[in-house]
Amino acid sequence: MRRLAFLLRCLALVALALLPACTTINSSTTGAASSQPAAQRSATPIPLTLWHSWSGAKLNALNILARSYEQANPEVRIRLQSQAAPDMLRQYNLSVADGSGPQLLLTPGRYVGELAEQQQVAPLDDAFATETLTDVLAPALEGARVGQQLYGVPITFDTLVLFYDRRRSPSPPATFDELLALNASERSQPAEQRPLSLAYYLMLETTLPYLHAFGGVVVDAAGQPTFASTGKDATARWLEWLKTLQRDENVLASADFSAVDAAAQAGRAWSVIDWSHRRANYAQVWGADAVGVAPLPALAPDQPPRPLVLPQVLCINPVTSPEQRSAAQNFMRFMLEPASQELLASRSGLIPVHRLAQVAPDIQPFVAAASQSQGLVNNITDPDVWRPLNDMFRGVISGATSVSEALTTATTTLQPTPTP
Repeated sequence: MRRLAFLLRCLALVALALLPACTTINSSTTGAASSQPAAQRSATPIPLTLWHSWSGAKLNALNILARSYEQANPEVRIRLQSQAAPDMLRQYNLSVADGSGPQLLLTPGRYVGELAEQQQVAPLDDAFATETLTDVLAPALEGARVGQQLYGVPITFDTLVLFYDRRRSPSPPATFDELLALNASERSQPAEQRPLSLAYYLMLETTLPYLHAFGGVVVDAAGQPTFASTGKDATARWLEWLKTLQRDENVLASADFSAVDAAAQAGRAWSVIDWSHRRANYAQVWGADAVGVAPLPALAPDQPPRPLVLPQVLCINPVTSPEQRSAAQNFMRFMLEPASQELLASRSGLIPVHRLAQVAPDIQPFVAAASQSQGLVNNITDPDVWRPLNDMFRGVISGATSVSEALTTATTTLQPTPTP
């Protein structure tokens, strides 16, 4: 009897040892297997630490991919280290300065410019052949560049879409006029009781797509800010339109996120402009089958908006050994492969950046919405541009200043300081 019990325990241990292989990606399909002969591989595994702020299903998917990469590349060990999102960049800056930093950083693309300027992420143009990046969504890739130099690779992204209740509108509103008319049959009710056609949280990132619809841009092709100079007429029309939305009693357009979200979660709004990662919020309100997802509606057929793409970017710490840098670059290539991208989407609902990745029907509308998108490029997030742009926007939306006064202030702020 004791011998039988011993044999059963041995079988159980063997089964547990084999379990991790069930969640790995077949290396024959990913192309991630090491090209080094076994005799040439390092006797001591190459350690890679990756800092991130992911949790839940996203972290689980990232962990599966890291372990799959290790199985295909046994000479590498990847440690995922979670950091609090608000504090991660500051801690990373300190760790690079004292040489204790991770080899890899997963960060929102909007911070890549600042990191590159401080020489805290390594340039990668020489490490990635053009064909490796050909099928990566271009606006997502823009968020990993500073000027013409690549400083990371995007592995997923968020974008703005229109969520709408398909019980109220079987087909998506194609224009803003159609969108605003969603509650037309309910307008005999008092304003405080009738449903809202739209809930729209007004912040710079959520409204910039419509600056393009008015023919405006933040920076020109040379990277110079033009929104308050040569492009100020388009900027003024954009800001005046947003003020009109704020006054529309059939719309809740507000810089108060709590008020907008409360109306949406109470089911009072029949459509919402929001980020793709918040789909689950509307599934809870309307029911999963009733959630419609569509590109942002145009102002008119010839005035389409250009939604922003906010990528999550993998970067390399410049303070790494040649072995670690090579291994980190190889892991980045692995994360860009369609099979890896598909696992991110299937396990966590993240939107793939690789155009050849096959995704489930509930992810496809987000991919389609990004087809006409624009990247939040580093010329825009540069504090010298972003700060006066945001100050102008917030001043107008809050009612603290008029459109013309806000534009004048922005123009003055953007003027170069005379050289003595």
